[in-house]
Amino acid sequence: MEENDIKYLQLSAVCMILLLTAILTGFSSQDAPRRGTWLWHSSLIVTESDQILSFAKEQGVNLLYLKIDPTKKAEYYQPFIKRARAAGIEIEALGGKASWGLKENRQQIIDLADWVIKYNQTVTSKETISGIHLDIEPYTLAAWKGNQKEDVIKQWMGNVEAYVGYIKRNSTLQVTCDIPFWLDKTPIPNNPNISLSKWLISKHDVVTVMAYRDRAEGSNSISTIVPPVMTAADELGKQVLIAVETKKSNEGNFVTFYEEGKGYMEKELGKLPKLLSSYASYNGVAVHSYEYWKSLKD
Repeated sequence: MEENDIKYLQLSAVCMILLLTAILTGFSSQDAPRRGTWLWHSSLIVTESDQILSFAKEQGVNLLYLKIDPTKKAEYYQPFIKRARAAGIEIEALGGKASWGLKENRQQIIDLADWVIKYNQTVTSKETISGIHLDIEPYTLAAWKGNQKEDVIKQWMGNVEAYVGYIKRNSTLQVTCDIPFWLDKTPIPNNPNISLSKWLISKHDVVTVMAYRDRAEGSNSISTIVPPVMTAADELGKQVLIAVETKKSNEGNFVTFYEEGKGYMEKELGKLPKLLSSYASYNGVAVHSYEYWKSLKD
């Protein structure tokens, strides 16, 4: 056998080993489809931590948006986060109010980010938080519905620029957020060719699109309302989680799985991977929220 042939075979063997290693060990929990939920009442991590973790295991939850109160000390969250991390659950610090879209409340977002950054600097690697998840919905404010909509959008965009910049300068935390599916119809000020939805996707690492519908396919369904968001995320190389609602809604039965229950919801969510398979950005689902999901009828 020629020397070059031997070198070729050796190189091929090394490549095969590296490939097998990557397949066996190279995928992190973030590469796997995510299944998340929100936990707004963080006092529950003290009063029912066992129930939360058992429920997460039963439902396959591997991502938890955990509401953080910056006035509390790290010790309040450490025990639960350590147990959740050990159970394979990724933790993102949750915060948000409609008013956080206004410049006057920008510091509240920075305070949350600062708390998480300092928290991660003081705890062990088994207790860290992987990201900050913002649920800011200024479109529910009266000013948005009036003649101040453009000004509110500008303030919201300014706040996003500020907190994303602050977090990225001071940490390696992921920055994620919630957006409604219909925001693609709202252009950003002074640039009608770019939707606010696409702009927000471009600024965050991951977005959770609130596709609040109670069926996966058909007219006015999850798979028919999310394409603009998915397409934008594909173009930007970002990831998207599809969020559904389990809380009783006054907007109509079609926006929530409250009436149908867990079994029906799981059946519909199970259709999404195939229905959305053409989008590289699709990375799982999120159910809003733990507090309502756990009480959902079977």
